[in-house]
Amino acid sequence: MKRVIMIALLAIVAMAGQAQKTVVWEQPVIGYTKFNYFKIQKVELAKDRTSLYMSITYPSEAWFRFSPDSYIEADGKRYAITGSDSIELGKEAYTSPQTMKKEFVLHFQPLPQKTKVFDMMESTQKNDFTFFYIHPDDYKMPETPVPADFRADYPEDDVWPENVFSEEPTVVHFKALNYKKGMDARIGALYFDITNPNVYNESHFNLDDEGCADFTCKVYYPTHIQFDMSSAEGVSCVTPRVAPGTEVTVLFDMLRNDKYPNSKVIGYKGYMAKFDKQMEAFTRKYISDDDNHTLPNYPDESIKQFTTVDQLIALHDSLIPAFDQALAGIKDFSDVVKYHYLDWELRLFSVYSDLCPSLLNTKEFRDYIFRTRPKCFFSNSLPVNFDLRDVMRLFAGSDVKGAGPDLLRFINAMSELNSGVYNPKPLLDDPNLSRLYDQKRQELTAKISQQKEGLAANVHYLELADVAPENTLQFLLDRYKGKVVMIDLWATWCGPCQLGHQKMAPVKEELKDKPIVYLNITSATSPFEDWKRQVNDIPGEHYYVSNEQFDALHALFKSLGGVPAYAIYNPKGELVLQQLGFSGVEPLKEALLKALE
Repeated sequence: MKRVIMIALLAIVAMAGQAQKTVVWEQPVIGYTKFNYFKIQKVELAKDRTSLYMSITYPSEAWFRFSPDSYIEADGKRYAITGSDSIELGKEAYTSPQTMKKEFVLHFQPLPQKTKVFDMMESTQKNDFTFFYIHPDDYKMPETPVPADFRADYPEDDVWPENVFSEEPTVVHFKALNYKKGMDARIGALYFDITNPNVYNESHFNLDDEGCADFTCKVYYPTHIQFDMSSAEGVSCVTPRVAPGTEVTVLFDMLRNDKYPNSKVIGYKGYMAKFDKQMEAFTRKYISDDDNHTLPNYPDESIKQFTTVDQLIALHDSLIPAFDQALAGIKDFSDVVKYHYLDWELRLFSVYSDLCPSLLNTKEFRDYIFRTRPKCFFSNSLPVNFDLRDVMRLFAGSDVKGAGPDLLRFINAMSELNSGVYNPKPLLDDPNLSRLYDQKRQELTAKISQQKEGLAANVHYLELADVAPENTLQFLLDRYKGKVVMIDLWATWCGPCQLGHQKMAPVKEELKDKPIVYLNITSATSPFEDWKRQVNDIPGEHYYVSNEQFDALHALFKSLGGVPAYAIYNPKGELVLQQLGFSGVEPLKEALLKALE
């Protein structure tokens, strides 16, 4: 009997020892966080504590800190933070200047050792650190049921639309599964606006506490919009097709990984839902995945040698059988999806201006594109696309009528207007585009007139209509002929530029009786109102120029677009100093004195 009791006691002691053994998760998964510069290297679930071994990759001059109110949460219960190693809670911490990394440990009240999933956060307030669905690498999260209306069969008549102009807004709805308060997921929208083709329109918005959001905009023609969302694995993106007056709903799962661009998306509902879902899967399987990439590529080198349109047509026609054969072997995707990609590859190759520039600049080629192959630009299969902006300039002078040529001329004219170039109105047969052009021109003219009002005598607004980009430097030197000219290319958002202005102020005061003109030049990359306010505290002459004029100055100074950039000329117009970046006042002062000799 004693022997039986002893064995039982030993068993109890052994079980107690096992219960106290620390559970370790190596390289656990973070289901979702927008702070993807953090990694959790290890989680320890001990009897007396829960510890998170973390690392951060962050610029060394920037700091981070964790609140002493941080906590972890599991099964609706909170466990407070109790301490930390290598950082002090509530205090600023910095990464290594050499590696831009830092490792540290956060300790919390002990979770039950059987825990498989928990969250860790400072709070649910905006911008506080939050990490959701932390779990072991080998643990499979339970599947979340997809709502029935996203599992229904897609309509069979989901085909590509006609390119019809409309100013009715398009609406994209977002709904997220496995969303929790505090995720504060921020989505960025990028889309092409034909009235401002110089840049992609960019907007940002946040999902609400229910994981929903609506985005509304004008696109004028059927096209696509790209939406990006930061997450633990990087950036996940989705590009639903949209059209004026239509709505589409995107359903995604916050727990999906980001191995492929659109893998968080699990369903669509509404406009072009079938196409969007199939195109996403088609891209992932046959384009993003190198192992399955069986579609032929067009021969860039051959196109560079072309001198006639007949050669281009022959190449185009010769590629069609190869694409047909490749697409024939692709199963489970509709012809609309497969031939959308075919249209893109076969039609777009003939409009890349860097492949055969000698051919592209000929009237023969332009007429070939507009009269026989208009789908190279716009068709039922190819929407308005930002990548064609530069090519449009080649066709700005065409007199061919029709939806495609009209839109090309309109977009090129809009690009000029937004850059400050006021050329004569192009041929616009479409009354909608003609009206939009007139409206935009009036708006920009009124805006510039308003901006010019009340400027001080030393503050100048230099339009492209006044000075061509290549003449900008000579225009400025001639205007201040016989004086030393110091040019300072800067931007309102540039810290080193501001430092340079501050440090040079005493030098300018010291040399105020000398024949020196200080030209402080910025461009439209600096918000006009910010520039207008800041110039009051910077001695000298001030010029607000177009991006093209600014780029022309950068090209002459070989500054590669960097700011601040400096150039000093003597009274004869000879270059004395050329410098990128502010490295102190001495080099600039020395060059000014040399120029005065």
